[in-house]
Amino acid sequence: MHNAYGELVFPSIVCNLQSPPHGEVGRGSVIFINMKELEQRIAAEGQFLPGGILKVDSFLNHQVDPQLMNRVGQEIAALFRNADPRITKVLTVESSGIAPAMSAALAMGVPMVFAKKAKPNTVGACYSTSVHSATKGKNFDMLVSKELLDASDVILLVDDFLANGNATLGVLEICKQAGAQVAGAVYLVEKEFMEGRKRVHEQYPDLRMESLAIVQSNEITPEDERFMQLAIDASVENVRNGGGPFGAVIVKNGELVATGVNRVTANNDPTAHAEVSAIRNACQKLGTFKLDGCVIYTSCEPCPMCLSAIFIYDEIDRTADVRSIPSICMMRHEAQAAFREWRLKVDKVEY
Repeated sequence: MHNAYGELVFPSIVCNLQSPPHGEVGRGSVIFINMKELEQRIAAEGQFLPGGILKVDSFLNHQVDPQLMNRVGQEIAALFRNADPRITKVLTVESSGIAPAMSAALAMGVPMVFAKKAKPNTVGACYSTSVHSATKGKNFDMLVSKELLDASDVILLVDDFLANGNATLGVLEICKQAGAQVAGAVYLVEKEFMEGRKRVHEQYPDLRMESLAIVQSNEITPEDERFMQLAIDASVENVRNGGGPFGAVIVKNGELVATGVNRVTANNDPTAHAEVSAIRNACQKLGTFKLDGCVIYTSCEPCPMCLSAIFIYDEIDRTADVRSIPSICMMRHEAQAAFREWRLKVDKVEY
């Protein structure tokens, strides 16, 4: 889920509504983020390329932001602060994993080892395995010197991406060869729409896997755009009618069910947010308090109250990476139209 900070640029969210305790959730596109700063950088600078590739060259894969990596390392160290037995080494794969792994190792006070993709003349006996790189479209040998890894080690795997899981499985195979124990694996970005986590857990079901950002496919359909535009249009019209710059629509089975707009100041009702209004209207329209199978399109990131109305019951207590209700950011530029008009209004009531 993208958040907006520091400027009047608000993204748009699509969320599946679900009733307690668990409901069927349709497949969707989602970005779930645990680390807010990393979220902002992905939202502002990340680019999706064909083949499910997420390009983050400006701060991770080509140019490295050392301050961001320092905070990433602290976040990783905090996640595994109470690991038992204590982690003795951080292990990664060259080259993009080196920066976050080094920062994590520094924060944890342990050495960092990176698996090489070619054996230099200076390295003797190695643990090795062959790994396929989907990004580069070829196989490479993953190598770690036997002098640097043995059965006394407790390893934390740190890598930039979890995609199809090949690199992770390669590192785990090397640890198995060395007899080293693996405390867990941490990724800066996990591509949830790929099979990496599933493939790894099929072979290593007890492995603890953590991700600072979880990204699902950015595929947006024309239908998604149509309904989001309805929410945006509602937000603009609401500004012109004396309301706040927020709109939402609820859809079921491809049909519009209800619309809601923000009437907090117009109605002197602090709960009259667009999402809550849309939920109320949809429940009245459908004659039910359950909205199974519905999707809400909202012109702005939901506030905590609206988010709790959407992500109800046990979903609220879950971290973003394990929630079953997906969301996607889309049509950011179009969603700013209401805020542009709102900012220019001389008679608006600030709230």
